[in-house]
Amino acid sequence: MIKRVSSLTAITRVVPLLALFIASACGGKNPVAVSIIGSTSQSLTVPAGDQFSVTLQTIGPGEYSSPPTVWSGAVHFLDVAQVIPVVPAGPTQRFRFDATTRGKAIIVFQHTGNNRTVEDTVDVR
Repeated sequence: MIKRVSSLTAITRVVPLLALFIASACGGKNPVAVSIIGSTSQSLTVPAGDQFSVTLQTIGPGEYSSPPTVWSGAVHFLDVAQVIPVVPAGPTQRFRFDATTRGKAIIVFQHTGNNRTVEDTVDVR
């Protein structure tokens, strides 16, 4: 006798395994994606111990300098990477950070070309 498994049953068995895999791939941390397009400055709240990222799009020549200036020990810069696919307007960069301890931090992104400086305020709770 062949036992049939419904697709709902199969999904309920696979989803917890996928969640476990994704959590372990993130190192047990929950990245918080914050996207900033162009010259917009933002304020955000991030739980202490979590990682988060800031994505900046350049219009024209130049790029945002790495590492950015971080005013506070509450946030630690991890790395920067180019976002794929590349768009004709200019490079898109993803800056990753670790919210290490409670407090407020100001992150300043300076551009090497004519794009405005971006200042983000991060409240680590």
